Amino acid sequence: MSLFRALRNYAYSRAGIYRRRLNAKPFPGVAVLAYHGVRDDDLPCDALRGGHMHVSASRLAEHCGVLKALCTPISGEQFLEAAVDGRPLPPRPVLVTFDDGYANCLSQALPVLERFEVPAVLFACPDPIARGVRFWFDAVAERHGDAAVAKAKSLPYDEWRMCVQRDEMSADSGDPHRPLTVPELLRVAASGLVEVGGHTLTHPILANATPADQQREIAGCAQALTAWLGKAPRLFAYPNGRPRVDYTEETVATARECYLDAFAMGDRFTDPSTLRGEQRRFLVLDSVSGAELTHRLAGAWSRAPLV
Repeated sequence: MSLFRALRNYAYSRAGIYRRRLNAKPFPGVAVLAYHGVRDDDLPCDALRGGHMHVSASRLAEHCGVLKALCTPISGEQFLEAAVDGRPLPPRPVLVTFDDGYANCLSQALPVLERFEVPAVLFACPDPIARGVRFWFDAVAERHGDAAVAKAKSLPYDEWRMCVQRDEMSADSGDPHRPLTVPELLRVAASGLVEVGGHTLTHPILANATPADQQREIAGCAQALTAWLGKAPRLFAYPNGRPRVDYTEETVATARECYLDAFAMGDRFTDPSTLRGEQRRFLVLDSVSGAELTHRLAGAWSRAPLV
């Protein structure tokens, strides 16, 4: 982002211009924000693999402050009420989501969510959580670099599994890439603010898998979470999530058999009632300041309908 844009965003925020725009220009649906890890402020961004995907705790707090002041944070329950039952949503609804299930969702993200009373959905992968290993992409990147992660994502499912099993890496208590443990996941779920959803068992690119493997990944994830949580997860997110690239029409059908709704990625507001099984989410990176998030919500993010 240019210095000029950053200064303009800050000035517009301070002057209340974005607030007036938001009041005058309603959202064409729900702004669903997709986060991943949340790092401690003392941990530099470049200390983590894919550090831009791990927002700092202070950045998340900045964003939550914007959402509370200018929008209406909603829960997974409210989203489903709109999607399934057609209930109206409050003005400028925003749903906060986190992918994968990093341990810092408990240590860093949850305290911020509680301070601002912002509900969220955590899309978790049960296999690395149960076994205490790094998510495969963090392990492969550690051993071979980010290019190897991109290459692995293009492999057929069986080849991908051999690749990631070969490079599997345990995650000790001090590893900033560590996933939640099962007791930690239960603590997040017991907070009352965070709903736990599914993200497949092991985070494959589902489009590269056979229907049987997709079923195992999607339904197996739901079964594992149900056993831990004592209730079935209702929401699901496709790994990577590029519409009809990282998953297929058959994937959507499988997801809808196991969950009430599912989320892809895509720089659009989502319409809960019409995009069932393929709701859209905005990816949020550490480089997005509070003023930049305000700028995007106030008009930079496209309000054009999905086609």
